[in-house]
Amino acid sequence: MPVIQTQNLLNKFVELCEEQSGRGVTNIHSEIIGGPLKKLFPTVNPEIVQYELLRNGLFQPGEWRNIKDTVKRMEAQNVWQIVKQEYKLLRKRWNGPKVSIYILPIKNANAKSRKEIPKKNGIAYRGALFLFLSPDLHTEEIKALFAHEYNHVCRLDYLNLAPNQISLLDSLIIEGLGEYAVKDLYGEKWLAPWINLYAFDEAVDIWKKHFIPSLHVTGVKNHQVFLFGKVGSRLPKWIGYHIGFQIVDSFQKKHGPFPSNAVYNKSAKEIITGSDFPIKINDI
Repeated sequence: MPVIQTQNLLNKFVELCEEQSGRGVTNIHSEIIGGPLKKLFPTVNPEIVQYELLRNGLFQPGEWRNIKDTVKRMEAQNVWQIVKQEYKLLRKRWNGPKVSIYILPIKNANAKSRKEIPKKNGIAYRGALFLFLSPDLHTEEIKALFAHEYNHVCRLDYLNLAPNQISLLDSLIIEGLGEYAVKDLYGEKWLAPWINLYAFDEAVDIWKKHFIPSLHVTGVKNHQVFLFGKVGSRLPKWIGYHIGFQIVDSFQKKHGPFPSNAVYNKSAKEIITGSDFPIKINDI
């Protein structure tokens, strides 16, 4: 079953926490939520997997008292069914690979005010995709997040590279294609706010100074500062995501429209050299 019925795992987690009056919640969290993931990452320490998921938005063990209510609200919203239908549609549209999809509450899912707290996030691997959600999302928000992340899965399958082999060049296009898929499927209304953070001239200046000299840097962990930016550095927030989308979007405008999944199966070099972002062949 592509969309895992994580409701069962979540309810079991809560039951065990209740039985032990909240003692040892971190270990229960690791065993119940992280345990089934061992088959997906057989060579990785389970604690590392748990840390990675927590870092990307998975609810904290200490939130166990709210999880049962969160699950009920997500079920009332048909979250699992929405994702199941979108997976079926997009896998056919993009001729995409099979993937195991895990839907779990995001950290602070029941916060009364979410102005400074993310309502959703996702993370994709080859063969696995995680969606971290709050229970008050619009249906289109869920679809957009899933499309972005499943597009990553498709692109990773196309590249067929280990994480430490992926270049910054490819990371930019991975993120650009993911968000372009949202625009392609659902329209500009559901695009992430970072697509409009910077003027074109400002983005091109940063591109020339900081990105072009580093396009050959490999290892996705080494790309985080380029994608997210860093306070106090010359890389402002979300700059890599912004540039990646603008590269793909300008390429499509200049050379598209493309049928079906054609744009998603083009090389990073072709997309960048055909975009509005200046680059010399020797730089890629």
